[in-house]
Amino acid sequence: MYRFYCPDADFSKTLVVINDPHEIHHIKNVLRLKKGALVQIFNAQSQQADGIIEEIKEPAVYFHVQNVKQFSEVQSPVILACAPPKKGKFEFIIEKCTELGVDAIIPLKTKRTEVVFSEDRMAGKLSRFEAVAANAAKQSKRTKVPHIYPMTPLAQVLKTLDPEGIHLFPSLHNHSVHISEVLLKADKQKPITVFIGPEGDFTPDELELAIKHGCVPVSLGNTVLKVETAAIATVALVKFLCRS
Repeated sequence: MYRFYCPDADFSKTLVVINDPHEIHHIKNVLRLKKGALVQIFNAQSQQADGIIEEIKEPAVYFHVQNVKQFSEVQSPVILACAPPKKGKFEFIIEKCTELGVDAIIPLKTKRTEVVFSEDRMAGKLSRFEAVAANAAKQSKRTKVPHIYPMTPLAQVLKTLDPEGIHLFPSLHNHSVHISEVLLKADKQKPITVFIGPEGDFTPDELELAIKHGCVPVSLGNTVLKVETAAIATVALVKFLCRS
């Protein structure tokens, strides 16, 4: 069954209007769905509705609600704060980490971050990133689309950390604790923040600052990983060891 994201949909009503041009184009011109087609819609409140397309017009698609399910988030969130790599690979990170179940993604600005989004470009980038996350949520049958934050400096992110949370800080600097050792002992009810640095790693000063804010420096193994590999592998480990 095809799924569509309508963040403001009110499923207490029997008729929901889909007015997102992208979703309308997908329904009409890509999938060529007709009146009576069975589809699913989910909103920003983690609700999902089964129903049928009632009518397709030029400015909107009308959806008749039949069955509604409310999905509750019983686990604490997993947040990824990641320095964007070159060649547009940050969208790939968003897509795959959304599929894995991350709850929020922060483009991280560090001293060595190679791709820095200027303020005038950030609005357009955010719109694109949110679309990538929504599409990945639809494909993976998630009912929650991760929140994508604007690019934020590392020092600012560290100041907003939950003091009760678990904050993982992988780096190449000398330390012996493997990430799996930390995760296996972690309280599974606590929120988890994963920091992923840029190509060239965090600086020693950044690592020291992170430790002062309660972050745990960890190793991802003996090999040096690219940013996108480190982000996806770390989120997968967190979801497997702490959120399964």
